[in-house]
Amino acid sequence: MESATMSFPISKTYFLAGLHCPKRLWLSICRPEDASPMSLAAEQRIKQGKAIGVAARESFKNGILVDGSLKYCLEKSWELTVVVAGQGVECLFEPAFLYDDILVRCDVLRRLPSGNWEIIEVKSATKLKDEHIADLTLQHYVLEGLGLTVEKTSLMVVNPMARNWSVVQERFCYQDVTAAVVRWRQQLPQKLAEFRKLLTEPTAPQVPIGSHCDRPYRCPFKDHCWQNVPPISIFDIPLLKQDKLQRLMASNIWDLEDIPADFPLTQRQRAFIDRMTEAKPQIDHDLLRRLLGQIPLDQPLYFFDVETHSSAIPRFAGLHPYERCIFQYSCHRLNVDGSLEHFEYLHTENSDPRLPLLISLIHHIGDRGSVVVYNQSFEKGVLQQLAAAYPNYGSKINQIIDRLWDLQVVFKKAYFHPGFQGSYSLKKVLPVMVPQLCHDDLAIKSGNEAPLVWEALLECSLPDRRAEMAQQLRDYCGLDTLGMVRIYQVLQQELRVN
Repeated sequence: MESATMSFPISKTYFLAGLHCPKRLWLSICRPEDASPMSLAAEQRIKQGKAIGVAARESFKNGILVDGSLKYCLEKSWELTVVVAGQGVECLFEPAFLYDDILVRCDVLRRLPSGNWEIIEVKSATKLKDEHIADLTLQHYVLEGLGLTVEKTSLMVVNPMARNWSVVQERFCYQDVTAAVVRWRQQLPQKLAEFRKLLTEPTAPQVPIGSHCDRPYRCPFKDHCWQNVPPISIFDIPLLKQDKLQRLMASNIWDLEDIPADFPLTQRQRAFIDRMTEAKPQIDHDLLRRLLGQIPLDQPLYFFDVETHSSAIPRFAGLHPYERCIFQYSCHRLNVDGSLEHFEYLHTENSDPRLPLLISLIHHIGDRGSVVVYNQSFEKGVLQQLAAAYPNYGSKINQIIDRLWDLQVVFKKAYFHPGFQGSYSLKKVLPVMVPQLCHDDLAIKSGNEAPLVWEALLECSLPDRRAEMAQQLRDYCGLDTLGMVRIYQVLQQELRVN
């Protein structure tokens, strides 16, 4: 292919991609077709970031939005800053600037009493991150290159303790990060030179894959870079130190079966590899019997799962940013006589779902019998939040919490199968234990997708489409609890034959 050049602007997004991974920068510009389709979660993050930016503007008086096409902004934003400086306008929202082949937009550009400028970056995060300083540093470089005197650089992040989003003053935490930006400026010229040289290369740089491919978010090029990595690989070895991981990668060893017998590993790591390569289940029947023995068999058994939604901007009054809001539950009750009943609740109106859901839950879960969940800490935390929000129901909720029993513990301690691919998650365990049940057959395939579908349902005005999404949510949550029932029955059968 022809060498890439910097004949077009590099944006903040590309710059931050390069800091995260130089290969990601090269692929983003030179081979964008290698990226995976954007996930629903990624789309939601972008949507949420835009909404936070809009909400932040209400914190400033006499501000104007620099609207229009990008071309208009590039041609007019500098002229506009000069004009508004004499018109009493306090700040600009979303002005774009181009300097040294670098394109930036400022969330907020505020005129200070001194006549100089303050750049304010608005983030949907709740605390300062290193990437925020790099972002602001690039903006600082461009604006000063164009002749503006930037006196101050600041960050606005969401206040996680805000209890009333309608109170504008409570929404954000404001932090002066000028000193950190000044320090970062020292390395900026070198970074820009590295990226420009990188983009003249005909092939992507060789960057080892690793945990950074999923942090802080999954890289859009992960599938491309990991295409030769087997489903179970050296990355699944528990607590494997980075230097050993790099040694294996340098030797082009990815599969567990290819690891030399004399390679230095801990006893636990070697045991993991042995279990995975034996290709057969390992079951501690005594421990399994003790764990299942914690469940009274003379009482009904409830299999319980919830779905929650959280966002930077609380959807309902009384929630603070990123607080989990339960909107759905599924409950299968296995009676003493072996019969199975299903109860559920899905809130489909654009109103706070917590109280009506809570009333339904207390009605359907009786006051005796274990409540089986998968990953107890999650359901326990959600129920504790309900108890705090509705103290009149606290005793009943706490009674349910006291009866929780975690099915996942079985697969952490007593039951191992290589088909789980080194995971304890229900999505990995269920198709192995109960092959006829599988999330892959559903429209919603993960817990990350469920709240996004629910949000889309609330915002949809088409009755048929709303009904379709509601059924998708019921199918997903219902499969989780039915799956737990079938897994429990398979485990009981295992004990009967051994």
